[in-house]
Amino acid sequence: MTQRHTMNDLPDARRLIAVPVSPGMSGVLKIASVLGPALSGTGPAIAPIPSAPAALVEKILDAIRPDDEQFPLESPEIAVVCSTSGSTGNPRAVLLSQDALVSSAQSFGARYGVEARWVVAMPVHHIAGLMVLVRSWVHGNPFEIDPSVGGARPFSAATFAATTQLAIRASAVDGLPLMVSLVPTQIARLLDAGSVGIEALRAYSVVLSGAAATPQPMLDALRSHGIAVVVSYGMSETCGGCVFDGLALSGVNISLSTKDAADPGRISISGSTLASGYRLRPDLDAVSFIDSALQTHDVGRLDQAGLLHVLGRLDDVIMVGGVSVALGAVESIIRHHPDISDVAVVDVVDDLWGALPIAYVVTSNTSVDQVKLSEQIKSAVAQQIGRAGTPRSIAYVNQLPMLDSGKVDRLSLRLQAASDIAQGRLEHPGLAQ
Repeated sequence: MTQRHTMNDLPDARRLIAVPVSPGMSGVLKIASVLGPALSGTGPAIAPIPSAPAALVEKILDAIRPDDEQFPLESPEIAVVCSTSGSTGNPRAVLLSQDALVSSAQSFGARYGVEARWVVAMPVHHIAGLMVLVRSWVHGNPFEIDPSVGGARPFSAATFAATTQLAIRASAVDGLPLMVSLVPTQIARLLDAGSVGIEALRAYSVVLSGAAATPQPMLDALRSHGIAVVVSYGMSETCGGCVFDGLALSGVNISLSTKDAADPGRISISGSTLASGYRLRPDLDAVSFIDSALQTHDVGRLDQAGLLHVLGRLDDVIMVGGVSVALGAVESIIRHHPDISDVAVVDVVDDLWGALPIAYVVTSNTSVDQVKLSEQIKSAVAQQIGRAGTPRSIAYVNQLPMLDSGKVDRLSLRLQAASDIAQGRLEHPGLAQ
């Protein structure tokens, strides 16, 4: 199927406008109404802005500077300026061109099909939710909107199932397959709900799971129920997902910083879906976009089939007694345990060791023997990574603190860890040597 929309000639200068995104259907429809003109070049470039919290909104506006004559848009080819979550610092504003966004949608369609009816269930001011609308526009696809989107109400299996039924009835008329993009937290709630959530997920020809690591037990459960889950890897700087189930989209190139591709290394991404840089931050461009490739903060490896395996983040590498430990790699090992539904490993400062890892764990079974499970976790990490990476303390919680992007709020979790230790709710990890 050929692209249904073409780009018009762009003016020499182009406005950049802020588009506030209210929670719920109205926010999605508002972005959808201005996205088409932005992508076709007939309207201004847009910067989707969340409605809250106020402090974050202020930081995003300061980074983007929309409608500010003193800070014109870097290029008339830019269609969208998408802010990052800013979970560990000030948000960055990513410059996304029409060509990059359309190329991403076209490559996705070439692999998974251009005929689809999407269900929008993720915030559209973040790249994952926004790309659902971009794909819909490029291929002329209709979409349904889950009422919970953007935090309008808590995401629930009952509401999602009702939205799915609306999509099913519409597709019974035109025959379009259903697709949806979700974060692992949403998927976990659907699985926990039993048949209501599982049957809803089984209605989709593609269930994208992204924005955060998908636990292996969750993937096993989804596949055992015949659910067509696809694991997505990408970021705002790559127009969202650019690697699916380990395989890069057409036009996307993945390389590692190591001489031997079999060795783990820093992931670099280049190709047609790459961002044009950061808004008003040439200093960041100079260190992030080198030789037309994005230098990510992720560590990965390529297997013999050329599939990418993401192991963790460079900025989550800590020094434990002089030994480098990738917290993401520790999390990956823990996630493979069948009794664990989610985990986050953070570090705390230690005068003797420099830093020490502690784990916050959500179990899939409330009756699990936590003492035995902790022993199994420590043994597995010690065997595969070494003693330095073994969590010194393990806390069991009902859920992890999350950002609305679907990622773990690691800043909040680090603060919680410090408080837990200070209040005696968690043993100081330095005592567990």
